[in-house]
Formats: sequence, structure tokens, C-alpha cells
Amino acid sequence: MSYDYSENILVQESAGNLLHDELGWEVEFAYNTEVLGANGSFGRTSYHEILLVRHFQAALKKLNPWINDTQVLEAQKVLENRLSTSSLLQVNEEKYFLIRDGIPVTVKKPNGQNETKKATVIDFHNPDNNHFLAIKELKIHGDLYRRRTDIVGFVNGIPLLVVELKKNTVDVQNAYDDNYTDYQDTIPHLFYYNAFLMLSNGTEAKVGTLGSKYEFFHEWKRLVEEDQGSVALETMLRGICKKENFLDLFENFILFDHSTGHTAKILARNHQYLGVNEAMKAYADRKLNDGKLGVFWHTQGSGKSYSMVFLAQKIRRKFEGSPTFVVLTDREELNSQISNTFENCGLLGKNIKASQFIASSGDDLVRKLHGNPSFIFTLIQKFNKLNEEPIYPDHDIIIMSDEAHRSQYGIFADNMVKLLPTAARIGFTGTPLLSSDNITARTFGGYVSVYDFKRAVEDGATVPLYYENRGEKILDLRNPEISDKILDAIENADLDVDQQDKLEAEFAKEIHLLTAEPRLKSIAHDFVQHYSDLWTSGKAMFVCLNKVTCVRMYNYVQEYWKEEIKNLKENIKNATQQEALELERKLKWMEETEMAVVISQEQNEIQTFKKWDLDIKYHRAKVEKRELDKEFKDSGNPLRVVFVCAMWLTGFDVKCLSCLYLDKPLKAHTLMQTIARANRVSEGKSNGLIVDYIGIVKALRKALADYTANVGGNGGTDPTIDKDELITRIMDTIAKAKSFLAEKDFDLQLLIDAYDFMKLSYLQEVANAVCGTVEDKKTFSTYASELIRLMKYTDRDDVTGATRKEYEAIVAIFFELQKKRKHTNTTDLMIEINKIISDYVEIQHTPMMVREEPRRFDISAIDFDLLRKEFAKVHKKNLVMKDLEEVIQQKLDKMLFSNPNRINYYERYQQIITDYNSEQDRANIEKTFMDLMDLANQMNQEEQRYAREGFTSDEELSLYDMLFRDDLSKNDIKKLKEVASDLLQKVKAKVAELDHWTDKQETKAEIDNLIRDTLWAELPECYDEMAISGYRQQIYEYVYPGFVTRKALAQWKDVPAFLPQFQFHEKHLTVIHTSRPENILPMIASFDVRQDAVIRRLMSLRQIPQKFLRNQKPQSIGNFGLHSFTLLKNSASEICYGLRGQFWRTDFGLENVPDASAFQTPAEPGSAKLLLRYKVTELAPGKHELSTETFIYCPDRRTRLKMSAYWLIIRAGSGWIRKRTLKAVKSNIEGRES
Repeated sequence: MSYDYSENILVQESAGNLLHDELGWEVEFAYNTEVLGANGSFGRTSYHEILLVRHFQAALKKLNPWINDTQVLEAQKVLENRLSTSSLLQVNEEKYFLIRDGIPVTVKKPNGQNETKKATVIDFHNPDNNHFLAIKELKIHGDLYRRRTDIVGFVNGIPLLVVELKKNTVDVQNAYDDNYTDYQDTIPHLFYYNAFLMLSNGTEAKVGTLGSKYEFFHEWKRLVEEDQGSVALETMLRGICKKENFLDLFENFILFDHSTGHTAKILARNHQYLGVNEAMKAYADRKLNDGKLGVFWHTQGSGKSYSMVFLAQKIRRKFEGSPTFVVLTDREELNSQISNTFENCGLLGKNIKASQFIASSGDDLVRKLHGNPSFIFTLIQKFNKLNEEPIYPDHDIIIMSDEAHRSQYGIFADNMVKLLPTAARIGFTGTPLLSSDNITARTFGGYVSVYDFKRAVEDGATVPLYYENRGEKILDLRNPEISDKILDAIENADLDVDQQDKLEAEFAKEIHLLTAEPRLKSIAHDFVQHYSDLWTSGKAMFVCLNKVTCVRMYNYVQEYWKEEIKNLKENIKNATQQEALELERKLKWMEETEMAVVISQEQNEIQTFKKWDLDIKYHRAKVEKRELDKEFKDSGNPLRVVFVCAMWLTGFDVKCLSCLYLDKPLKAHTLMQTIARANRVSEGKSNGLIVDYIGIVKALRKALADYTANVGGNGGTDPTIDKDELITRIMDTIAKAKSFLAEKDFDLQLLIDAYDFMKLSYLQEVANAVCGTVEDKKTFSTYASELIRLMKYTDRDDVTGATRKEYEAIVAIFFELQKKRKHTNTTDLMIEINKIISDYVEIQHTPMMVREEPRRFDISAIDFDLLRKEFAKVHKKNLVMKDLEEVIQQKLDKMLFSNPNRINYYERYQQIITDYNSEQDRANIEKTFMDLMDLANQMNQEEQRYAREGFTSDEELSLYDMLFRDDLSKNDIKKLKEVASDLLQKVKAKVAELDHWTDKQETKAEIDNLIRDTLWAELPECYDEMAISGYRQQIYEYVYPGFVTRKALAQWKDVPAFLPQFQFHEKHLTVIHTSRPENILPMIASFDVRQDAVIRRLMSLRQIPQKFLRNQKPQSIGNFGLHSFTLLKNSASEICYGLRGQFWRTDFGLENVPDASAFQTPAEPGSAKLLLRYKVTELAPGKHELSTETFIYCPDRRTRLKMSAYWLIIRAGSGWIRKRTLKAVKSNIEGRES
């Protein structure tokens, strides 16, 4: 092979050039050129040395002016010293903290006593104040072996970076298997100080840390979150080896985690580094954004807990003061897990236990908050002090809320905000916010960082997830007599109101049918067949409908497991020698495999399970006496299957979990979090598998439809809700609830005013009063649940204190009713109905000879974000303001017990079976997934068109589309692509040279001339002078401001709530001197643009083309003023108008937009949305700024191109209209007061 194509030239030389030319490192080549000796090339006296003493000592003297030669030698000795018994990773950890935090040296005080002072090794504040040196082909000798490394990177003489390279034709893993592992054995001292290990073949690169297995080396694909991503070495070098980033990563993004009893060195992944630094920017601006640092959405399994640790670590190191971090969860197991992570990563201090930072009660939490501990770990439920005085500390408090979507509702969250009014707040979540999740977004703000499900799989941060439906259909019930049998059982049970209510809830969940014995046995049998066939794949979790079903399923599985072992033994007798060896290994695995039921305790569980003829004590002993969580997380432990119903579904990470079996209906966040249990990266694990028995496809569709990407959006506000109407509805609902209670002879104020035992007594009294009949209970519960739903749309200060107390009292009654239902016992009747239904249920079993294996679908191939956008196109009625009486009637209509004799249980269950079977239908499931994937692919094709056309960016494609003509030959098209790419690079380079090029005529002319000259010189000959002149103007206007890039939008300070995405923008303003600013916006609203002659003339010019059309549309030549717009918002300081249509058409193509809700529905391809905003801002007393802004959004490329051409034509005239409108309003307002 030619030397030009060797590893040295293609990869190593390219890496060295980038480090030197772009990143500012000194780069040297050492092989056969290095001179040893104190004054040699690098100051090494032998090839054994790895610390460059000359550079190290020079840095110590430079960074520590007080240090003397003796202390320099002392520091060097401390750094080089190591215990012979220490492992390589222990040595590395010790040296990391010396390098990061400084090396202790002895200093003599004036009184002659000695003290210790730390000598700075690296200047983290000024990266250029350090010496960055990369040496290629450096010889390193060990005790027995000699090696030559590809690139070693030194900072101040310390070898922090090792880069091992391969030819571009060799797999990257070879660098790990062949070189890195060898170096650990032969020249281990190379890694004493190492921070970063890079492996690459040029086109692909991985980075990791000492001690990591290859599976945990990761890519570095992006320099900013918005990048599509590239796995090439040059991206990694730019992202990691840029001096600022290199030191930032070393100082703030390395952890040593001792959680498992073994040390693991953790380097932040690319998405964690970018996300935490976005959060750091938000924290720096915390006073500007009212303490809202944003929502940090990084998908389940991508290291969210470590991201919290990285953020806390960096804030503590980079900001002055001593902040208190309040780490907030809503479950004990999560609280324990996150506090242990902080403890084991050393953030709490050396040998300091997390227990002393955990709030044990509400009183303890308040005491801790009045102090200044570095951390407080607490449940949201500990904010239970209603009337506590707000705390205004002299230090920062930062609330870090884990699973933020669950912890921001209700009275505890309100108490937290009242208690800590000045705290900064950031929410962490593994699932995106739902469209109805207003409080989370309003508490924390919009997304500060997003790392979604698809991107995590693409980056290898999680493994792909496959979906397989194995549910069997239920045959029709065999006998209509089932209705009479169930009715007889209910009548004989003689139920009271609470029991009727609980039975109502059980029937609504279809529990009896789903837990029928034939169905459970069929599933248990299939599970044993399926999981035993996957016996080498990893561990399994089986999610059941409820606690009793967990134990029943466990028993059925044990029965079929033993049967399978028996069959396996028979098969071994008749197998060939090779087959027998494999089957015997499988038999050994099956006989060793242990299973467990993991469910939480509840009152009287022994009696409940005994009635079902089940023994819970056996399972409870296993949970209480053993550490099942640790056993299940250990890939080598024989505990391989757990049966759960709620525990371990969220916040419980098991890397070796490969199979998740679902037989419980799940929704929204819980569904997404549960299926993500199986996506963790683990050694030897290529994917996770979701096996569906219940039919979750429908719920998955619903979850996708509900998810909303709030990126760059409105921070969670919902502009379709009129606040005044909302508050009125809340007051009305409270009034109706109070009136309802009054009819039951109870005054709500009694409960509000009571305290201690009297409050408890009143609460029980009113709960009993409401439970006179099932209808009464349902009616009051509907008032309360509607009230809870409406309050989610309010800010915490929207209602008065008195109203909030009424709301809290009504909710307390509601929860008391829920508690009564929970503790109501209907077990005997449940068992009897289950037996009745089990007698009539039959499962449709397909003969093995004709049975097809279910198809597996790759969930990770679905682009969730693109699908969300598509779901959003479906126009949804705003359901915030539902009619209350209609809701109550709907609830009552669904009741079974209003007249039990009318219920036909046979028909009811037949309908349930039909619905259930439709979710198990293979064709239906396949069509659903194919539709989801096809839709994502179709949408993605347009998004990625620039790549298919051979361009490197969307911008190049835009220029190409502007210049394209239908009459071009193949050669012309090829040439045109080169012109588009070349022209864009030239314009970008020229713009980078010029300072504020749009401010001066001569610099604008430079850009214009550059475009002209390039087009003249490079376009194919078929472009004549007239055409080139037109294209020149079009492209000039394209690069001129007014066109909003994605990057600019991401940094936009005042994004309009009604149009968070836009590509076109213009702004004009004027200053008005007035003592009556309240008159400004009303004048805008009533201003008739036709009274201005210039505006009238401009608008008539716009309508000339329409006048020549033969078939004029009625009213299409009407004046195009504010009367054409829809009023979206009208407040004291802002007025917004909306317009939808095809503005470039001669008739404008305006759509009917009746209200703000209609305006906000996504625009169809081919149509655009325009927002006109006027704002009044006080500059000084009597002096106000009036601004007008136009925002335009186009949903697709073709529409953007049409709008671009139209924008170029009308923007000047549009600007004139806006300016003259401002001038006229200013003149009128000031004229009145003169």
C-alpha cells in the first residue's frame, strides 16, 4: 500500500495537524528523533519515564510564584510516589485528585512552624496558561517490554491523553483488544496519570477511561446538541481536545464511583457534557430567568443520575459561595439510590455517609434548610409544613428534582415553593413532558437539554429495544348465563356503598377477565417456552396486573418450569452427542434459575392472599431477609426472573435485564419508563426485548400522541387558556362542591378552620356524608377531580389564599374517599367472580404446526420526535374547559350499580373481549408499527434530502434549490451543486472577516459583489445575464438578516408563545413620550392603515396582479389590514395578531382562524403562519418604547422557498407599513398631550 494511504499519513498525521493547526497544541514526532537527557527533546533521561519532569517543574514555578526548588522536588515526589500494593486504578484515582486539586507541599511559616500548602498543577481558569504537548510515536519501556504509542497528550508534562490509532480499514475494537489491553500489562505506568483514552481508525472514534470494558467506550459525535452527529476522529478531537473543553472535562466531568464495592472511573458522555453545560449557562442566568433552570430530558438509561452529580460538582467548583443542593425525589428507593450515587462518587466528602444529609422528617428538612449543608436529600412529601415562614438564605439553594414530572403537583410542591421562594430549580426527567403537563414546565421552564430515545440508541448510550406481541386471543364466552351468576353473587354479597364503589373500579379495569385462570395459565406456559429458549440472553422481569396476580403467575410458571425441565431431560436421552452437551448446559441453567415475587407490603396481606389460597409469607421472607435488588443486578447471580406490579418499574436500573414481559396496562410516563428497563448497556447485550401479553400498542400510540417537545418553546404556558375564564371556572367548581356539601348538611368552612383531632374528625364526618349513595360519591369525586385538573393550569399565585384553602379542603375529602375505597374489602366477592369468569373463558390456541412466530419490531427505529409532530397535526379541541355537568353525567352513565338488574354482563364481557382481541391481532399490530416507521421514514426523507443530494448542510441545498432550473443537463446539475457549495463557503468566510457587515454600505456591497462574481464565473453557460442578475439578488437577500437560522432561534430571548418556531422575522420600534401609556395599544388595535396615503399606495401595488385575474374571488381585493388577522392576545403591555395562509398568492390564500386555539394547530405543508406582535416597554417615567415584530413560520422546504421569494419582494414595503404605523401612533399619542 502507498505510504500516502498508511495509518501514519491518513490518521496519525491528520490528527496531529488538527491538534496543532486548529487546537493550538504543540505537536512533536519522537520515533528515532527523540534525544534523551535533561536538555534533550522532552527532558526524559530514559524511555521508562512517562512524566515530563522539565515541563512539569516549569509549570509548577509558573503557576505558584511562591514555590522554591525544594518544594518543587517535594511536589514531584508526592505525585510520582505510589503504594506497591495499589491497583492501577487506585493509583490513577489518587493521582487524579492531586492533579485536579493541587499537590500538598511543606511551607515554613515566619514563626518557624511547618504547614501544608497546595501547589497548583493546572490553571483551569486560563487554559492558554498551560503547556499542551502531543507526541507522536513515543517510545515507552516497561520492566520487560518496549512499546511505541501512537499519540500521547501531555498537559504541563503530565500524560493525560492516550490515542491509539488503526488504519481506516481496521475495526476500532482492534485498538482496544490488540494495543490498549497489551499496554496495561506491558507499560502500565503510562496510565498512572491518564484521564482520556481514545481509540480510532479515523472514520470512527471511541473514548473511554482506565478500567472500562470496550462496551463502555463511547462516541463523541457532537460539538453542540443540535448537530446531527459524526463519529469521525476529527469531531472527537475538536470536542475533547479543544483546550477549554479538555480542562473542563478533566476538572468537572470525571468521577470515581465506588457503588458496587469496586471502583469505576466515569467520564461524562458527549450528551451529558453538552447538557450539563447548557444547565450551567441557565444557572449563570438564574436571576434573569426567575430561578427556572429548565427541564433536563435525557432518556431513560442514558446516565441521568451521573448528570446530576456532574452538574452539582461543576457548580460547586466554578461558582463562588457555598450553595445547598436540595435533591428531590418522590419515592424512598429513588431517594436512597440517588443519595448513594452522590456518596459513592465522593461529592459528600471523604468517608462521609449520605444518611446525615437525608431529611428524616418535615421538621428535620426545615432545620437543614436553615443551615447551609452542601446537600439535602429529601422526598417531596417532607415539605409538609403548611405555615412555615419562607426561608431567605444568604447562599444559593438549588433544587434538583429527579423524575420532575411526578414531583411538582399538589400541596407539597406548593409548600416547597412558598418555603424556598428564591431557590433555583432544575427538573430531571427520563421521559418528555406530556402535552397536559403544565406545572412541570412552569416550575422549571422549558427544556434546557434534550437527549431523546432515538439519539441515545444511535449513540450507543442505550441498546435497541425490540417489541414482540405474544398475547393469545380469548374465544367468545361460552354461555350467556354468566350474567345471572355474577348478579347472584353480587346480590348475595349484600354490598355497602363503599364496597359497591370499589367493585365499580374493579370492573372498570377489566380485572376479572384479565386474571381469569385459563388466560394466566396460557401466558405462564408461553413465558416458560419463550424465556427458556432465550436462556443465554440475560435476566427477565414479568409485570403483572396486581399483587395477587404476581403470586398466581409465579405459581403457574413454577409448574410449567418443572414440566419443561422434565421434558428437557427426556430430550437429552434421545439427542446426539453435540446436541446433548448444549441441552445439558441449558438444563443446568434452568435448574439453577431462581425466581422471586417483588411487591410492597400492605395491611392484612396474609389474610387476603390466604383467601386466594396463596402463601405470601414465603415471598415476603425472601424480600425482607435477602438483598434481592443487588442479587438481580448481579449478572452472575441465579436470581434471573422477578414478578412485579409496581416496584422496580421506575428508578431501578438493571444493566443485565434483557427481557421485559408485560401483562399490565400502562400509560404515559410509566409505560415509557417501564419499557426502558431493558435498554441499559451491558457486556454482551445487543438489545432489549419487550414481550407484550396485554396489548400495549394502543397505549404506545397514545403516549406518542401526548408527548410534546417543548424545545425553545414557551416554557410551559398554554396560551389557549384564558386565565380569567379559568379562574372563574375554578371558583364556580368550588362553589358547586360547597353547595353539594351543604345539601348534605356540612359546611366546608368547619373543616378549614378546624385543627388537630377536630380536623380529623370533621374529615371523617364529611367523607361519610358524601358516601350516602354511589351516585353522591361519584358526583363529589367528579367535582374534586375536575378541580385538581383545572388547578394544574394555574400559577401558584393565581388564586387567593382563601380559595386555595377551600381547594385543599375539597381535595382532602376526595383523598379520604379514595382511602376508604382502598381499605374496603371485597376480596371474597372478587374470588367468587373470578371463579365464575374462569369457568367461561377459553383461550384460542393455534396449533404448533401452523403457528407463526410473532414478528419483532425495532422500537428504536421509530423517530419519536417526528411522530410527535405528525400527531400534533390532528386538530384537538381544547378540553381544558369541559362542561362540568356533562362530565358528571358521563361518569354516572358509566355506573354499573345505578340499576344492577339492567346489566348484561355477558354482552359487557363480549365487548371487552372484542377490544382485547383487536390489540392482540397480529395484522393490526404489524400495521401500527409499519405505519409508525413509514411515517417517520417519509418525514425523514425530506429532512435528509441535502445528504442524498451530496451536500453537507441544509444551507447548501437551499442555494442549490434557488439556482435550479428544469432545463439543466446532468453536467450542468453537477456543476450547479459545486457552485452552491463553493458560494456558501465563500460567503461564510467573507462574513466572518467583516464586523457587522450589514451596518455599512461598503461591506454589504462586498458580499453582493462576491455573489455576483462567483455566479458569473462558475454558473453553467445556459445562465444568461438577466437570469444571473435575478439569482444574485435572491441569494443576497437569503444571506441578509431577516431569515432566522435554527441556531439563532435556539438562542432567541423572547420567543412568542403562540409561534415558538419561525424562519422569518422583522422588528421596528419607536419611542413615545406620554404620561398615558395605556392608550398606546388601544390605538394600535383601532388604527386604520388605509388613512395613510403611502400605506394605501403600497397595498394597492400588492393587489395589482389580482386585478388582472379573470375569476376574482369575493373580497379577495379587500384591504389587507388588521381586520384580516385573528386577535390572539390583548394585555396591558402586549397585543398579538395571527394570520394563516399562502401570503405569496395574489389572493393571499387566507384560512379561517376563529380563535387562538385554531391558530396554534400545526400548519399544513404549503401554508404558512404569521404572527404580528406589538409591545409597550417602559424605558423611564413618561418614556415608553413601542415595538412591532413580524414572525413567519413555514412547515416545509417548498413553502419556505416560496415565502423566501415573496419575503424578498415585500419586506421593504412591509417595513415601510410598520414604520409608518408606528410613526402615526406616536404622532397621535404625543399630539393629544401637547
